[in-house]
Amino acid sequence: MKEEKKIEFTQKWIGDAVKKLLQKDDIYESDMERIKYLRIGDCHFGGDYTIEISTATPPEPFCDTDGGDEWEKGGDGATVTGRFIQLYIDYAKENPFDYIDSETGERFLQLSQYNFWKKCEEEYKESETEEYEEDWKDTVKKWKSFEKTILCEKYREKFSDDDVYEEWYQRTGREIQQDIGLFVGLEVLRLYGAEYQDMTFLRAMPLLRVLEVVETNFVSLAGIDDLVRLKQLCCWVD
Repeated sequence: MKEEKKIEFTQKWIGDAVKKLLQKDDIYESDMERIKYLRIGDCHFGGDYTIEISTATPPEPFCDTDGGDEWEKGGDGATVTGRFIQLYIDYAKENPFDYIDSETGERFLQLSQYNFWKKCEEEYKESETEEYEEDWKDTVKKWKSFEKTILCEKYREKFSDDDVYEEWYQRTGREIQQDIGLFVGLEVLRLYGAEYQDMTFLRAMPLLRVLEVVETNFVSLAGIDDLVRLKQLCCWVD
């Protein structure tokens, strides 16, 4: 019998949160399959990392109520569904928000802002009618119940020198991509305020149906075509 591989995290705070949720000192590959929900990054854009995880099944369709109208069906929200995801991917590949970070001199890409669907309103409405018909209030009730299952931990490294802290923050933001790829059982992944090399690490999550990308930068859009398998895609800037 093949010995199961023990998981080693690059970020101790991520590993500590997983151990706390699963109530285990050592984490193995099969343990990671149990975690179905992950929200991670600088969720409040103040230099504090946040990780939220749960082994419960997230609501379908997914929504939350800790922000604005990003998930609200039929509003000015950020979420797109169904066949419209392919339209979004095609547009994002041709028209990514491309900019140079003035501090590091590096070029990054962002996915188009959340109100892009208005540019394809006719196509969006056509695909929307094929999707979830549930009442928004019922969906919110599901979130309220699911929210009780979430473990939330915050982490911040302290430095006396702001430049040293900024260097650490930029490096850590990229290193967590490796750890996120270990969450192979995810159904919902929410990425906040970080920098990633590309989107290919999402291929390790065969059950992923919902992706939220907020204030997140990519060196490359490699892997974006894989997002067509999603049921919901939510991209926005604060």
